[in-house]
Amino acid sequence: MSFDYEKVRRSQACPCCGAKDFKHWMEASDQTRRAIKFQLRRCDSCGHVWLGDPPSPEQLGYYYSPEYHQAIGQSGQNDPDRWGKQLRVISKFKTQGSVLDIGCSAGGFLSYLKGGPWKLNGIEASAETAEKARRATGGDILAGDVMDAEFAPESFDVITCSDVMEHLYEPRAVFQRVYEWLKPGGIFYLFVPNIMSWEARVFGTRWWGLDLPRHLHHYSIDSLEALAKCANLPLMRLVTPAGCYIEQSASMVLNDMLHAMGARNANVNLGGPAWFGWRSVRKVIRLTAVAAYAQTASYFKAAPSLQAVFQKAERALPQMTEGLSLTDVTTKDDSLAFEKQEVAQ
Repeated sequence: MSFDYEKVRRSQACPCCGAKDFKHWMEASDQTRRAIKFQLRRCDSCGHVWLGDPPSPEQLGYYYSPEYHQAIGQSGQNDPDRWGKQLRVISKFKTQGSVLDIGCSAGGFLSYLKGGPWKLNGIEASAETAEKARRATGGDILAGDVMDAEFAPESFDVITCSDVMEHLYEPRAVFQRVYEWLKPGGIFYLFVPNIMSWEARVFGTRWWGLDLPRHLHHYSIDSLEALAKCANLPLMRLVTPAGCYIEQSASMVLNDMLHAMGARNANVNLGGPAWFGWRSVRKVIRLTAVAAYAQTASYFKAAPSLQAVFQKAERALPQMTEGLSLTDVTTKDDSLAFEKQEVAQ
């Protein structure tokens, strides 16, 4: 079930809600290749942001260097705190069963689950990285594109997708596949950057979470709600966990300034290794001002990431009426309403 790239490229409809009304939102560049500009569109209906003329899969290979794959493979892969938080959220709904991790990288999350009451499965685009995941997890890891994966309907109790959905061309098609693969009552855990975060609004084209053109899509609360409606996967939980990318975004601003002044090889990294004095000051700032900001942004649903859990109904839901919000759908225990915002995750 490979996707039709030309159809995606020519489409004049929002990839999330299908609305035809959108505006050209901004022009931004790849931070590693500043001369290349990309046009971003924004849906007038659900606020979704996406690349108007995305590179083809073959062209995207140019932007996914071996160094990029290595950095992604190492980033957070052995972070038990990160995976522990993710599992605690999942455990509110499911505590055992068959799990599929879409974009499993080198198997960080699946390795965390190894030895527990889970049957481990993953999809990873890079064949080399998929082999690392097999060795690390002992799970069934498929190397390839999620749209080419062939799983029997109702195969999984849990499907996860952390920091991956923004890289995929067709969000609605992916959601439809997830719906097919989930067992009745199964859940879909999703973690993506939040294009409506305070940081995204302040830093604009230099927001770290933009990451063009690798990030083809940029999600908001409204666009995730639209996807849920289209796929008939009601939102059970939607929060913006406390977090902060200010150091990374500020580094991009400084590098652009230095680049404009003639320092072509500038590579400032405010969050990287530092001399003792700055390291001490940075630690104090992180523990005070940055921590306070992160908690406040989370409370107002304006933190830089979105964490969502969707659940397939035990039985088919009736088709929703046009214009009806997911928050209007209730059961006797209001189980389909948004979960109360959690400040600290």
